[in-house]
Amino acid sequence: MDISVDLKALQRGDHKQWQKFVDQSAPLVATILRKTLLAAGHGGGETSDLIQDFYCRLCRNNFAALKQYDSRRSKLSTWLAVIARNIAIDYLRRRKPVEVELEQAEQEKIVHPHDNNVEIPLSSLPPRQLLIMKLLYEQDLDVREVAEMLHIKEQSVRSARHKALGRLRVLLEDEKQNRQRG
Repeated sequence: MDISVDLKALQRGDHKQWQKFVDQSAPLVATILRKTLLAAGHGGGETSDLIQDFYCRLCRNNFAALKQYDSRRSKLSTWLAVIARNIAIDYLRRRKPVEVELEQAEQEKIVHPHDNNVEIPLSSLPPRQLLIMKLLYEQDLDVREVAEMLHIKEQSVRSARHKALGRLRVLLEDEKQNRQRG
């Protein structure tokens, strides 16, 4: 899809160029938004609101986003598709709450393998870390699968796992020291 508009006129807010731009880019933007939502298991009902968010983002701060476009790096349609996909992903992240049954988590405990008397409640982990740990270690999902399921980057999954393990190590050491004192 080729989008041919005068970017300088768009950046100045020229109404005719803006209308031409919207007419040419809206089908692409709508398709990208809808496909991203559908791939994540959402209906396409949010597409029209996200299209509006897309154009608002381009206009915000005196067309700052449009001024960042560099025709030497990509075609305008490719650049717009990336922005549309990012808007859909941001929307999905905001909409998808991290679900953890806290009552169940409070009852579950991690038992240290070398000392059956040391128990660490899983509820000591933040909900997101708890969910990631359960998906990785109880559901035997790999990092990529967890990232896709939660609509986050693989590095975010690795980071959450690292932080959770670190937190559990500290809690385990604290519990051991408390037992030695008592």
